Amino acid sequence: MKLRTKEFLVTEYAYTLKVDEKSDVYSFGVVLLELITGRRPVGDFGEEGLDIVQWTKTQTKSSKEGVVKILDQRLTDIPLIEAMQVFFVAMLCVQEQSVERPTMREVVQMLAQAKQPNTFHME
Repeated sequence: MKLRTKEFLVTEYAYTLKVDEKSDVYSFGVVLLELITGRRPVGDFGEEGLDIVQWTKTQTKSSKEGVVKILDQRLTDIPLIEAMQVFFVAMLCVQEQSVERPTMREVVQMLAQAKQPNTFHME
């Protein structure tokens, strides 16, 4: 399969050459960040070698104001609280250490809770 740099999905495997059950969680977190920001995973961040995960962390510092700043402007019909919750789920998925990432079952539960008002919580 031929991949061009800008189309290459940022995955943990690309950095560590290791795969485990949490590698898919990381990749899913990258996809969530793409949805929230409206950006491609690599090549659009002004600095060589910067990817969507690194860019998001530096831009937001996990603050509400930072998240609002990076949200895709096309998400105007999405309640801000839901977008924020999806963002924070994504950030859990892209934790550097795989043991710190949730399982996909936990991700699904958190995303389901994000859609229900006042029920989002992390256990």
